[in-house]
Amino acid sequence: MKLEPKQLTEFPSERQITAARFNHEGSILAAAGYEPAVRRWQFDGKTLTPLPSLSGFHGYSTALAFHPQQPQLFCADSWGQLRCCEGEKTIWQHETAHDGWLRQIAVSPDGKRIATCGKDHFIRVWDATSGKKLAEHDADEDVYALTMSDSITFGDMRGRIETWDLDLKKKQRTFDAAVLYKLDRIQDLGGLRVLRFIDDGKTLLAAGTTPQNGATPQSIPTILFFDTASGKLTKTVTHGTNKEGYIHDLAQHPSGCLMAVSSGTPGSGMLFLLNPADKEPFHVNTKMANCHSLALHPGGKHFVVTSTNRDSNGNGKSLGKDGQYKTNTSPLHLFEV
Repeated sequence: MKLEPKQLTEFPSERQITAARFNHEGSILAAAGYEPAVRRWQFDGKTLTPLPSLSGFHGYSTALAFHPQQPQLFCADSWGQLRCCEGEKTIWQHETAHDGWLRQIAVSPDGKRIATCGKDHFIRVWDATSGKKLAEHDADEDVYALTMSDSITFGDMRGRIETWDLDLKKKQRTFDAAVLYKLDRIQDLGGLRVLRFIDDGKTLLAAGTTPQNGATPQSIPTILFFDTASGKLTKTVTHGTNKEGYIHDLAQHPSGCLMAVSSGTPGSGMLFLLNPADKEPFHVNTKMANCHSLALHPGGKHFVVTSTNRDSNGNGKSLGKDGQYKTNTSPLHLFEV
């Protein structure tokens, strides 16, 4: 099925957003980004109305995930804080769930456990209700992405992907995504950003970028398709030029098609839709700059893409008349399919 996305409107924001998700009812959109807070909006099918932000984070808010059946929101920051919230109330909190940057949060399908990964090389499993730590594993490398099903699958900077049981006691499968990593001179270029299962768990997607060179990195958006049972790479999809950069977010629409957003060199970025059986997208939108997140509404009729303002300020930009640098922001683009 080939969807036809139509942008309905654009909502402004005050900061740059790196991750956004709807709750299980589709009534709340939450977003993490370059500030010590998690922003929230009420969604009525047409409008995003700001709600009070969740404060008390350190550095940047970095990751978030909603419970699949309940109103709880799990969120994290760049200092390693992990928190469970219900509305504006904190249910439980760990200030040092990880030593530094907590990169991603995954929730088990039944909502009973969450898994986290970070720059400290650890994957940790927590009881979703109490926040009690249940298990941990040292991956010996910066872990960039993870996902949960009836097991835990995680991938590191060098493209090593492994599946372990939920207690992190036994490794079950490995996947080779080394194409998503390159050492260029003295610069490590780790391209993995997203892990997702499709086809009822039969296929694992590893999405990110194929690095070309460092300095100002140039790379090509890439999705690797792995057979889950054997660990074999079955297909590689690349789209765009080496200026298109990283796939930062990927979701599967209820119709089956894949939806991805990318960000590369300043001003570049795209939304593209791809049927899993195809090698090329059937829909591409390059009107948004530097897209970092795609929040799919649970009803499947709407989704939100967060990008960067077109007149964004980069290195070397001049001061404004007030003597301050203009702050970059992330417009929220509401689409209907």
